[in-house]
Amino acid sequence: MRALVLDRPGSPDTLRIAALPVPEPGPGGVRVKVEACGLNPSDYLRAAHGMPSWTWPAVLGLDVAGTVDALGPGVTDVSPGQRVAYHSDVNQRGGFAEYALATAAVLAPVPDTVDPVLTTGGAGGVGGFAVQLAASTGAQVIATGAGHNAEHVRGLGAKEVIDYRTEDVAARVRELT
Repeated sequence: MRALVLDRPGSPDTLRIAALPVPEPGPGGVRVKVEACGLNPSDYLRAAHGMPSWTWPAVLGLDVAGTVDALGPGVTDVSPGQRVAYHSDVNQRGGFAEYALATAAVLAPVPDTVDPVLTTGGAGGVGGFAVQLAASTGAQVIATGAGHNAEHVRGLGAKEVIDYRTEDVAARVRELT
């Protein structure tokens, strides 16, 4: 598979495209065929210093959306072909690749009616810019964020803000769309 890799700690301009083996999910895990991966501020910060637990080359990309491609042993509540989104483990390879691994328990279902690119974290650095850019094009923006940030995210241009801590995000997206 192709992946955007970091050979050693450094700046984003040191990233390169490389061929890596397609990963296999372990117990309780799934493999996801990546449709979209956001650039989380944490990705940028971790790139500069690396993590002691990383295997090099490292693959960044914490915020992932895609389709479940394979199940590891013991996974029964997820099906191949199911669309999902998740925030991955900072200690593992991320989603800047054609395939990524995740623990089944962290997956959030993505309705088939939602476009593959899902922007979450409307109050965050990248999410805040995404909300503003989308709103500036006239899009009806729905964002997720912590409830205490809702007014801030609306001020950036979101029409609706879903509190991911207290609401069923998938159900609210279905309701709003």
